[in-house]
Amino acid sequence: MTVKTLAVFRKEAIDTLRDGRSIFAIFVFPFLLYPAMLLFISWMHMKEAEEAKALEVRVGVVGGATLPFLADSLAAISGVTPVPLDAPPASMETAGVNAVLVVPAGILESIARGDSARVQLLYKEADNKSSAAAGRVEPILDQVREALTVSWAQSHGAHTDAPPRLVVEMKDISLKSETGRYVAALLIPFLLMIMVAAGAMQTAIDATAGEKERSTLETLLATSASRTEILLGKCAAVLAAAITGAVTGVTGLWFTFAVVAKAFPTMSSPFELTIGPDKLIWLFLTLLPTAVFLTAVLVAIGCFARSMREGQTYATYVYMVATFLGLGSLGQQTPPLSRFFIPLLNTALLQREILTNSVQMLHAAAAVGVTAAAAAVMLTIAVRLFSNESVLFRT
Repeated sequence: MTVKTLAVFRKEAIDTLRDGRSIFAIFVFPFLLYPAMLLFISWMHMKEAEEAKALEVRVGVVGGATLPFLADSLAAISGVTPVPLDAPPASMETAGVNAVLVVPAGILESIARGDSARVQLLYKEADNKSSAAAGRVEPILDQVREALTVSWAQSHGAHTDAPPRLVVEMKDISLKSETGRYVAALLIPFLLMIMVAAGAMQTAIDATAGEKERSTLETLLATSASRTEILLGKCAAVLAAAITGAVTGVTGLWFTFAVVAKAFPTMSSPFELTIGPDKLIWLFLTLLPTAVFLTAVLVAIGCFARSMREGQTYATYVYMVATFLGLGSLGQQTPPLSRFFIPLLNTALLQREILTNSVQMLHAAAAVGVTAAAAAVMLTIAVRLFSNESVLFRT
Protein backbone atom coordinates (compact mmCIF):
# COMPACT_ATOMS: atom_id res chain seq x y z
CA MET A 1 0.00 0.00 0.00
CA THR A 2 1.55 3.31 -1.10
CA VAL A 3 1.58 6.46 0.99
CA LYS A 4 -1.09 8.02 -1.24
CA THR A 5 -3.29 4.94 -1.01
CA LEU A 6 -2.88 5.00 2.76
CA ALA A 7 -3.88 8.69 2.80
CA VAL A 8 -7.08 7.89 0.87
CA PHE A 9 -7.77 4.99 3.24
CA ARG A 10 -7.32 7.29 6.25
CA LYS A 11 -9.68 9.87 4.71
CA GLU A 12 -12.40 7.29 4.00
CA ALA A 13 -12.00 5.68 7.43
CA ILE A 14 -12.39 9.07 9.14
CA ASP A 15 -15.46 9.85 7.02
CA THR A 16 -16.97 6.52 8.03
CA LEU A 17 -16.28 7.13 11.72
CA ARG A 18 -17.93 10.54 11.43
CA ASP A 19 -21.08 8.94 10.06
CA GLY A 20 -23.34 8.13 12.99
CA ARG A 21 -25.34 5.62 10.93
CA SER A 22 -22.22 3.61 10.10
CA ILE A 23 -20.99 3.67 13.70
CA PHE A 24 -24.38 2.46 14.93
CA ALA A 25 -24.66 -0.28 12.27
CA ILE A 26 -21.14 -1.62 12.83
CA PHE A 27 -20.45 -1.20 16.54
CA VAL A 28 -23.80 -0.89 18.32
CA PHE A 29 -26.47 -2.69 16.33
CA PRO A 30 -25.11 -6.27 16.80
CA PHE A 31 -25.11 -5.81 20.60
CA LEU A 32 -28.72 -4.64 20.51
CA LEU A 33 -30.15 -6.90 17.81
CA TYR A 34 -29.17 -10.34 19.11
CA PRO A 35 -30.07 -9.78 22.79
CA ALA A 36 -33.34 -8.17 21.68
CA MET A 37 -34.09 -11.17 19.45
CA LEU A 38 -33.33 -13.62 22.26
CA LEU A 39 -35.45 -11.68 24.75
CA PHE A 40 -38.33 -11.36 22.31
CA ILE A 41 -38.29 -15.04 21.31
CA SER A 42 -38.12 -16.13 24.96
CA TRP A 43 -40.96 -13.80 25.85
CA MET A 44 -43.03 -15.07 22.93
CA HIS A 45 -42.51 -18.69 23.98
CA MET A 46 -43.54 -17.91 27.56
CA LYS A 47 -46.64 -16.03 26.42
CA GLU A 48 -47.63 -18.79 24.01
CA ALA A 49 -47.23 -21.41 26.75
CA GLU A 50 -49.36 -19.34 29.14
CA GLU A 51 -52.03 -18.73 26.51
CA ALA A 52 -52.08 -22.41 25.54
CA LYS A 53 -52.70 -23.39 29.18
CA ALA A 54 -55.53 -20.88 29.47
CA LEU A 55 -57.40 -22.09 26.39
CA GLU A 56 -60.69 -23.93 26.91
CA VAL A 57 -60.82 -26.85 24.50
CA ARG A 58 -63.34 -29.56 23.62
CA VAL A 59 -62.11 -33.07 22.84
CA GLY A 60 -64.40 -35.53 21.09
CA VAL A 61 -64.21 -39.17 22.20
CA VAL A 62 -65.28 -41.96 19.85
CA GLY A 63 -65.64 -45.40 21.47
CA GLY A 64 -65.22 -44.10 24.99
CA ALA A 65 -67.29 -46.96 26.41
CA THR A 66 -64.50 -49.38 25.47
CA LEU A 67 -62.11 -47.63 27.86
CA PRO A 68 -64.30 -46.18 30.64
CA PHE A 69 -61.46 -44.27 32.29
CA LEU A 70 -61.09 -41.95 29.27
CA ALA A 71 -63.92 -39.55 30.13
CA ASP A 72 -62.72 -39.07 33.73
CA SER A 73 -59.07 -38.71 32.69
CA LEU A 74 -59.92 -36.07 30.09
CA ALA A 75 -62.23 -34.19 32.45
CA ALA A 76 -59.42 -34.09 35.03
CA ILE A 77 -57.25 -32.06 32.65
CA SER A 78 -57.66 -28.33 33.25
CA GLY A 79 -59.58 -26.60 30.47
CA VAL A 80 -60.54 -29.83 28.66
CA THR A 81 -64.16 -30.80 28.11
CA PRO A 82 -64.76 -34.35 26.79
CA VAL A 83 -67.53 -34.69 24.19
CA PRO A 84 -68.91 -38.21 23.43
CA LEU A 85 -69.21 -38.90 19.70
CA ASP A 86 -70.61 -41.88 17.82
CA ALA A 87 -68.13 -41.62 14.94
CA PRO A 88 -65.25 -39.43 13.76
CA PRO A 89 -66.84 -36.23 12.42
CA ALA A 90 -66.33 -35.12 8.83
CA SER A 91 -65.47 -31.68 10.19
CA MET A 92 -64.28 -30.87 13.70
CA GLU A 93 -65.61 -27.33 13.31
CA THR A 94 -69.11 -28.65 12.57
CA ALA A 95 -68.92 -31.08 15.50
CA GLY A 96 -67.79 -28.26 17.79
CA VAL A 97 -64.61 -29.99 18.97
CA ASN A 98 -60.93 -29.11 18.72
CA ALA A 99 -59.54 -32.65 18.66
CA VAL A 100 -60.95 -36.18 18.47
CA LEU A 101 -59.72 -39.32 20.23
CA VAL A 102 -60.83 -42.35 18.25
CA VAL A 103 -60.97 -45.81 19.88
CA PRO A 104 -62.11 -48.34 17.25
CA ALA A 105 -65.07 -50.56 18.07
CA GLY A 106 -64.10 -54.10 19.09
CA ILE A 107 -60.48 -53.17 19.72
CA LEU A 108 -60.20 -55.37 22.81
CA GLU A 109 -61.34 -58.44 20.88
CA SER A 110 -58.96 -57.59 18.03
CA ILE A 111 -55.88 -57.41 20.23
CA ALA A 112 -56.95 -60.60 22.05
CA ARG A 113 -56.79 -62.37 18.67
CA GLY A 114 -53.36 -60.88 18.02
CA ASP A 115 -54.61 -58.46 15.40
CA SER A 116 -53.12 -54.99 15.08
CA ALA A 117 -55.09 -52.07 16.47
CA ARG A 118 -54.84 -48.33 16.16
CA VAL A 119 -56.05 -45.54 18.44
CA GLN A 120 -55.81 -42.09 16.89
CA LEU A 121 -55.79 -38.55 18.22
CA LEU A 122 -57.01 -36.37 15.37
CA TYR A 123 -56.10 -32.68 15.40
CA LYS A 124 -54.96 -29.82 13.16
CA GLU A 125 -51.44 -28.57 13.65
CA ALA A 126 -52.30 -25.45 11.65
CA ASP A 127 -55.03 -24.56 14.16
CA ASN A 128 -53.65 -23.09 17.37
CA LYS A 129 -56.55 -24.25 19.54
CA SER A 130 -56.57 -27.73 18.01
CA SER A 131 -52.81 -28.05 18.47
CA ALA A 132 -53.13 -26.95 22.11
CA ALA A 133 -55.87 -29.53 22.66
CA ALA A 134 -53.67 -32.29 21.24
CA GLY A 135 -50.79 -31.23 23.48
CA ARG A 136 -52.94 -31.55 26.59
CA VAL A 137 -54.47 -34.88 25.59
CA GLU A 138 -51.20 -36.49 24.49
CA PRO A 139 -50.34 -37.87 27.98
CA ILE A 140 -53.65 -39.77 27.92
CA LEU A 141 -52.32 -41.81 25.00
CA ASP A 142 -49.83 -43.47 27.37
CA GLN A 143 -52.72 -44.53 29.59
CA VAL A 144 -54.56 -45.93 26.57
CA ARG A 145 -51.47 -47.85 25.50
CA GLU A 146 -51.06 -49.32 28.99
CA ALA A 147 -54.73 -50.27 29.23
CA LEU A 148 -54.63 -52.07 25.88
CA THR A 149 -51.40 -53.85 26.87
CA VAL A 150 -53.03 -55.10 30.10
CA SER A 151 -56.11 -56.24 28.18
CA TRP A 152 -53.95 -58.20 25.73
CA ALA A 153 -51.97 -59.79 28.57
CA GLN A 154 -55.12 -60.75 30.46
CA SER A 155 -56.57 -62.33 27.32
CA HIS A 156 -53.52 -64.62 27.30
CA GLY A 157 -53.92 -65.65 30.93
CA ALA A 158 -51.68 -63.12 32.65
CA HIS A 159 -52.75 -62.14 36.15
CA THR A 160 -52.01 -58.42 36.13
CA ASP A 161 -53.81 -55.11 36.48
CA ALA A 162 -50.93 -52.93 35.28
CA PRO A 163 -48.14 -53.40 32.77
CA PRO A 164 -44.53 -53.69 33.92
CA ARG A 165 -42.61 -50.45 33.67
CA LEU A 166 -40.51 -50.73 30.53
CA VAL A 167 -38.38 -47.83 29.35
CA VAL A 168 -37.04 -47.76 25.81
CA GLU A 169 -35.73 -44.31 25.02
CA MET A 170 -33.38 -42.14 23.05
CA LYS A 171 -31.00 -40.04 25.11
CA ASP A 172 -28.86 -37.21 23.79
CA ILE A 173 -25.51 -37.35 25.57
CA SER A 174 -24.01 -34.36 23.74
CA LEU A 175 -22.10 -31.94 25.94
CA LYS A 176 -23.21 -28.32 25.93
CA SER A 177 -19.95 -27.43 24.22
CA GLU A 178 -20.60 -30.00 21.48
CA THR A 179 -24.11 -28.67 20.92
CA GLY A 180 -22.71 -25.14 20.88
CA ARG A 181 -20.17 -26.13 18.24
CA TYR A 182 -22.96 -27.60 16.11
CA VAL A 183 -25.09 -24.46 16.45
CA ALA A 184 -22.09 -22.25 15.73
CA ALA A 185 -21.38 -24.22 12.55
CA LEU A 186 -24.91 -23.50 11.37
CA LEU A 187 -25.22 -19.85 12.39
CA ILE A 188 -21.82 -18.21 12.19
CA PRO A 189 -20.94 -18.77 8.48
CA PHE A 190 -24.36 -17.43 7.49
CA LEU A 191 -24.09 -14.44 9.82
CA LEU A 192 -20.58 -13.63 8.62
CA MET A 193 -21.80 -13.44 5.02
CA ILE A 194 -24.58 -10.99 5.80
CA MET A 195 -22.47 -9.00 8.29
CA VAL A 196 -19.66 -8.50 5.78
CA ALA A 197 -22.13 -7.40 3.11
CA ALA A 198 -23.97 -5.11 5.53
CA GLY A 199 -20.74 -3.62 6.90
CA ALA A 200 -19.42 -2.81 3.42
CA MET A 201 -22.58 -1.41 1.84
CA GLN A 202 -22.81 2.02 3.40
CA THR A 203 -19.10 2.83 3.23
CA ALA A 204 -18.71 1.57 -0.36
CA ILE A 205 -21.62 3.55 -1.78
CA ASP A 206 -20.81 6.68 0.23
CA ALA A 207 -17.15 6.60 -0.84
CA THR A 208 -18.09 6.47 -4.53
CA ALA A 209 -21.61 7.55 -5.46
CA GLY A 210 -21.77 9.73 -2.34
CA GLU A 211 -18.58 11.52 -3.30
CA LYS A 212 -20.04 12.19 -6.76
CA GLU A 213 -23.25 13.62 -5.29
CA ARG A 214 -21.33 15.89 -2.91
CA SER A 215 -19.04 17.00 -5.78
CA THR A 216 -15.97 16.16 -3.66
CA LEU A 217 -14.70 13.39 -5.92
CA GLU A 218 -13.30 15.92 -8.44
CA THR A 219 -11.10 17.44 -5.72
CA LEU A 220 -9.76 14.02 -4.81
CA LEU A 221 -9.07 13.19 -8.44
CA ALA A 222 -7.12 16.45 -8.83
CA THR A 223 -4.50 15.29 -6.32
CA SER A 224 -1.26 13.63 -7.35
CA ALA A 225 -2.59 10.18 -6.45
CA SER A 226 -3.32 7.90 -9.37
CA ARG A 227 -6.80 6.51 -10.00
CA THR A 228 -5.62 3.07 -8.92
CA GLU A 229 -4.17 4.41 -5.66
CA ILE A 230 -7.38 6.28 -4.89
CA LEU A 231 -9.55 3.28 -5.70
CA LEU A 232 -7.42 0.91 -3.63
CA GLY A 233 -7.52 3.34 -0.69
CA LYS A 234 -11.30 3.43 -0.86
CA CYS A 235 -11.44 -0.37 -1.13
CA ALA A 236 -9.18 -0.69 1.93
CA ALA A 237 -11.56 1.51 3.95
CA VAL A 238 -14.59 -0.49 2.78
CA LEU A 239 -12.79 -3.75 3.58
CA ALA A 240 -11.98 -2.50 7.09
CA ALA A 241 -15.66 -1.65 7.65
CA ALA A 242 -16.73 -5.06 6.34
CA ILE A 243 -14.33 -7.02 8.55
CA THR A 244 -15.18 -4.87 11.56
CA GLY A 245 -18.87 -5.55 10.95
CA ALA A 246 -18.18 -9.28 10.89
CA VAL A 247 -16.14 -9.14 14.10
CA THR A 248 -18.75 -7.16 16.01
CA GLY A 249 -21.48 -9.43 14.65
CA VAL A 250 -19.86 -12.61 15.97
CA THR A 251 -18.93 -10.85 19.22
CA GLY A 252 -22.55 -9.71 19.62
CA LEU A 253 -23.76 -13.28 19.09
CA TRP A 254 -21.31 -14.60 21.71
CA PHE A 255 -22.31 -11.82 24.12
CA THR A 256 -25.97 -12.76 23.72
CA PHE A 257 -25.55 -16.43 24.60
CA ALA A 258 -22.60 -16.22 26.99
CA VAL A 259 -23.62 -13.13 28.98
CA VAL A 260 -27.19 -12.02 28.39
CA ALA A 261 -28.73 -15.51 28.41
CA LYS A 262 -26.98 -16.39 31.69
CA ALA A 263 -28.22 -13.18 33.30
CA PHE A 264 -31.84 -14.29 32.82
CA PRO A 265 -32.63 -17.77 34.25
CA THR A 266 -35.71 -18.11 32.02
CA MET A 267 -33.49 -17.66 28.96
CA SER A 268 -30.89 -20.27 29.90
CA SER A 269 -29.42 -21.75 26.75
CA PRO A 270 -29.11 -25.54 26.22
CA PHE A 271 -25.66 -25.02 24.72
CA GLU A 272 -22.43 -23.08 25.19
CA LEU A 273 -21.30 -20.98 22.25
CA THR A 274 -17.52 -21.24 22.43
CA ILE A 275 -15.04 -20.96 19.58
CA GLY A 276 -11.33 -21.53 20.07
CA PRO A 277 -8.83 -18.84 18.99
CA ASP A 278 -7.41 -21.16 16.33
CA LYS A 279 -10.82 -21.51 14.68
CA LEU A 280 -11.41 -17.76 14.87
CA ILE A 281 -8.14 -17.13 13.05
CA TRP A 282 -9.05 -19.59 10.29
CA LEU A 283 -12.55 -18.17 10.02
CA PHE A 284 -11.31 -14.67 9.35
CA LEU A 285 -8.49 -15.82 7.08
CA THR A 286 -11.01 -17.64 4.89
CA LEU A 287 -13.37 -14.69 5.14
CA LEU A 288 -10.79 -12.21 3.83
CA PRO A 289 -11.01 -13.15 0.10
CA THR A 290 -14.80 -13.02 0.28
CA ALA A 291 -14.69 -9.63 2.01
CA VAL A 292 -12.35 -8.33 -0.74
CA PHE A 293 -14.70 -9.74 -3.40
CA LEU A 294 -17.77 -8.09 -1.88
CA THR A 295 -15.85 -4.86 -1.35
CA ALA A 296 -14.78 -4.76 -5.01
CA VAL A 297 -18.33 -5.56 -6.19
CA LEU A 298 -19.86 -2.79 -4.09
CA VAL A 299 -17.19 -0.23 -5.01
CA ALA A 300 -17.68 -1.07 -8.69
CA ILE A 301 -21.42 -0.55 -8.25
CA GLY A 302 -20.75 2.79 -6.58
CA CYS A 303 -18.52 3.86 -9.47
CA PHE A 304 -21.24 2.96 -11.97
CA ALA A 305 -24.20 4.45 -10.05
CA ARG A 306 -25.29 8.00 -10.85
CA SER A 307 -26.51 8.72 -7.30
CA MET A 308 -26.55 7.40 -3.74
CA ARG A 309 -30.11 6.14 -4.21
CA GLU A 310 -29.21 4.21 -7.33
CA GLY A 311 -26.09 2.81 -5.69
CA GLN A 312 -27.97 1.73 -2.55
CA THR A 313 -30.59 0.01 -4.70
CA TYR A 314 -27.94 -2.02 -6.52
CA ALA A 315 -26.11 -2.71 -3.25
CA THR A 316 -29.30 -4.08 -1.72
CA TYR A 317 -29.41 -6.69 -4.47
CA VAL A 318 -25.84 -7.70 -3.61
CA TYR A 319 -26.85 -8.00 0.05
CA MET A 320 -29.81 -10.20 -0.91
CA VAL A 321 -27.55 -12.47 -2.99
CA ALA A 322 -25.06 -12.74 -0.10
CA THR A 323 -27.90 -13.66 2.25
CA PHE A 324 -29.30 -16.22 -0.19
CA LEU A 325 -25.92 -17.90 -0.76
CA GLY A 326 -25.13 -17.78 2.95
CA LEU A 327 -28.26 -19.82 3.59
CA GLY A 328 -26.61 -22.65 1.68
CA SER A 329 -24.38 -23.31 4.69
CA LEU A 330 -27.34 -24.22 6.92
CA GLY A 331 -27.51 -27.82 5.66
CA GLN A 332 -26.07 -30.74 7.60
CA GLN A 333 -24.76 -33.05 4.86
CA THR A 334 -21.31 -32.91 3.27
CA PRO A 335 -21.76 -30.77 0.13
CA PRO A 336 -20.36 -31.83 -3.26
CA LEU A 337 -17.15 -30.27 -4.54
CA SER A 338 -19.04 -28.29 -7.20
CA ARG A 339 -20.54 -26.00 -4.53
CA PHE A 340 -17.07 -24.89 -3.47
CA PHE A 341 -16.68 -23.17 -6.85
CA ILE A 342 -19.53 -20.72 -6.11
CA PRO A 343 -18.26 -17.46 -4.53
CA LEU A 344 -19.72 -16.60 -1.09
CA LEU A 345 -21.38 -20.02 -0.77
CA ASN A 346 -17.99 -21.75 -0.87
CA THR A 347 -16.65 -19.62 1.98
CA ALA A 348 -19.71 -20.31 4.15
CA LEU A 349 -19.39 -24.05 3.51
CA LEU A 350 -15.65 -24.02 4.23
CA GLN A 351 -16.22 -22.16 7.49
CA ARG A 352 -18.81 -24.75 8.48
CA GLU A 353 -16.19 -27.45 7.93
CA ILE A 354 -13.72 -25.47 10.04
CA LEU A 355 -16.17 -25.24 12.93
CA THR A 356 -17.01 -28.96 12.73
CA ASN A 357 -13.39 -30.13 12.36
CA SER A 358 -14.16 -31.72 8.98
CA VAL A 359 -12.06 -29.64 6.58
CA GLN A 360 -11.20 -31.33 3.28
CA MET A 361 -8.13 -29.86 1.61
CA LEU A 362 -9.68 -30.04 -1.87
CA HIS A 363 -12.71 -28.10 -0.63
CA ALA A 364 -10.47 -25.50 1.04
CA ALA A 365 -8.28 -25.07 -2.05
CA ALA A 366 -11.29 -24.69 -4.33
CA ALA A 367 -13.06 -22.21 -2.04
CA VAL A 368 -10.08 -19.98 -1.36
CA GLY A 369 -8.71 -20.18 -4.91
CA VAL A 370 -11.99 -19.41 -6.66
CA THR A 371 -12.88 -16.57 -4.29
CA ALA A 372 -9.41 -15.01 -4.50
CA ALA A 373 -9.56 -15.16 -8.31
CA ALA A 374 -13.05 -13.62 -8.32
CA ALA A 375 -11.84 -10.87 -5.95
CA ALA A 376 -8.89 -10.08 -8.26
CA VAL A 377 -11.20 -9.89 -11.28
CA MET A 378 -13.66 -7.61 -9.50
CA LEU A 379 -10.86 -5.33 -8.25
CA THR A 380 -9.63 -5.01 -11.83
CA ILE A 381 -13.15 -4.16 -13.01
CA ALA A 382 -13.55 -1.60 -10.22
CA VAL A 383 -10.23 0.09 -11.15
CA ARG A 384 -11.24 0.30 -14.81
CA LEU A 385 -14.67 1.72 -13.98
CA PHE A 386 -13.08 4.30 -11.68
CA SER A 387 -10.61 5.23 -14.43
CA ASN A 388 -13.28 5.62 -17.09
CA GLU A 389 -14.62 9.18 -17.10
CA SER A 390 -17.68 8.32 -19.21
CA VAL A 391 -18.74 5.74 -16.62
CA LEU A 392 -17.69 7.54 -13.46
CA PHE A 393 -19.43 10.82 -14.36
CA ARG A 394 -22.20 9.52 -16.59
CA THR A 395 -25.41 11.51 -16.57
